[in-house]
Amino acid sequence: MTILHEIDHFFAHLRSPWRSVNRNFSTCRLENSFKGPFTRPGSSIRTLFYMIAIIENDSFEFSVNDSSRLLTRPYTMLFVSPYHLFHLQQRSEAKGQCICFTESFILNACQNSRFYYDFPLFWSNKSFCFLDADNAAILLQLGQKIIDESEKNSPYSHNIIGDYLHILLLEFTRIAAPRNIIEDNSPDYQLLQQFYKLIKTTYPIIRSVEEAAGILSVTPARLWLVTKKLADETPSEIINRRILTEAKSLLIHSHLTISEIGFHLQFKEKSHFTRFFKNLTGIPPVEYVRQFRRMP
Repeated sequence: MTILHEIDHFFAHLRSPWRSVNRNFSTCRLENSFKGPFTRPGSSIRTLFYMIAIIENDSFEFSVNDSSRLLTRPYTMLFVSPYHLFHLQQRSEAKGQCICFTESFILNACQNSRFYYDFPLFWSNKSFCFLDADNAAILLQLGQKIIDESEKNSPYSHNIIGDYLHILLLEFTRIAAPRNIIEDNSPDYQLLQQFYKLIKTTYPIIRSVEEAAGILSVTPARLWLVTKKLADETPSEIINRRILTEAKSLLIHSHLTISEIGFHLQFKEKSHFTRFFKNLTGIPPVEYVRQFRRMP
C-alpha cells in the first residue's frame, strides 16, 4: 500500500509528467497526462486528498476497498477520498478528465459542513458509477470549464474553480440521487452524520467510542442512544464495520502480511486480529483471501 500525501505525488506515482500549479487543486485531461507506455504501478493507493475522474473509455482497471477489479467503460465516474484504498492501472490510451483537490479547498467551495452532508459518495464503498452519454456530457462540460479556468490562472480563478466544482458535484447529485427524499435536519440525525463522517474520514482509524464522542463533544451514552435509535447499530458496531472494511481492502490489495495488517489496525497480536475478523465474517483472514482469489 502506498499513501500519497500531495496531489503531485499521485501523478508521480503513476509516472505521469503532469504537475499541478497549485498544491490544493489540480485538473487535467487524461489524454494529456497519461500517455504511453500504458503499464502503470499496480499497487494499492490511499490519497490524503480527494479526486474525481470521468473516464470516457476502457483505459483503466480499478478496484475500490474490497471490490473486485473492474474495467472502466464509457462513461465511468470515480470518486476517491482518504476513506478509500484503491487500485488503478492503465491499460490503454486514456480519455477523460481528472480533478484533484484538498479538503481545505472543497470546504471553502462548499461552505464547510455541507460537503460531508451533501456528497456521501466520497465515503461509500461503491464510490463509482456508470453514466449514460447525455448525463456524462453535462458533467464533462462542467469539467472542461474547470480545466479552462485552471489554465487561465487569473486572480479570481481559485474562486471560480471552486464554484464550478461545487456545481459539478451538485449536478451529479441531481443526476444520481433518488427522488422524493425527505431531508431530516434534527440534531440527532446531524450527530449521526457527523459520527459517520468522523469514522470514515479520519486516518488512522478511530478505534474508541470514547475518543469519537469526545471529538463530537457528546457523551458516549448520548452517541449510543442516537446511533441505536436512527441506525439500529451501536457506535462500536459502526467502528468495527469500518475496521473490517479497511482489513478486507488491505488483505486484497496490499502486500502486507496478516500480522502486519493486524498491527497496522492497532491489534496487539495477530490472534486478536484473526479473532476479530472471524467473529464478523465467519472465516479467518487467510480463508477470505483464498476465496477472493478464486473469484472469476
